[in-house]
Amino acid sequence: VFVPGGWRLRTIFCHDDGAAAYRRAREQRLADFAAQTCPPGALVFLGSSTVERFDLARWFPLAPTLNRGIGNAPLADLSERALSSIPGDARALVLYAGSIDFRRAASPQVGAIADGIDDLLARIVAERPECAVVVLGILPERAMPPERVEALRTLNDHLADHARARGAQFVATARAPLALASGALAEAFSSDSLHLSDEGYAALAGWIAEVLPELRPASTPALPR
Repeated sequence: VFVPGGWRLRTIFCHDDGAAAYRRAREQRLADFAAQTCPPGALVFLGSSTVERFDLARWFPLAPTLNRGIGNAPLADLSERALSSIPGDARALVLYAGSIDFRRAASPQVGAIADGIDDLLARIVAERPECAVVVLGILPERAMPPERVEALRTLNDHLADHARARGAQFVATARAPLALASGALAEAFSSDSLHLSDEGYAALAGWIAEVLPELRPASTPALPR
């Protein structure tokens, strides 16, 4: 039976359910973080689900790493918990921010997202001056119309400029083999429309290790056959 306004009501309820699920997942992850012992001189990975799914012990077995990823975390959440996620003696931070804000918007405000990440970088550099910072470019999706590809390219160009201006390293991710010539995420290197597969993480781990040599493993972990 059609109910006037029913579609909108279902949309609101679904959104509320998703927000509640995110809050529960976030609280659980924060509790897990609080229970962990931080190794001295840790290399911290901060971000959303791309970081949460990153098996750091597998790809960087010789380095003391901390995974501070929370799935679906928007930039505002990352900004709120950034400094509490980075121990005072951390050697490096790998930051993946802005992907949720970009993907959730029908017409992403590229400049606003980039400026928000720049503000976060400024705070991190000021409060953790001894901590090297690496900014990861935002990954593409499998299905992206040309205008979306161009918006992502513009956003990543801004992030690269902001990172370098703050003395941070920038690692481009929207490139081969993770991205196709069209700019879309390569199916061969992804597990779904948004996330990397083992092969994708292998490529990403290699790029990060190029700018943070202390992350280089003695040998590359074998991929599943």
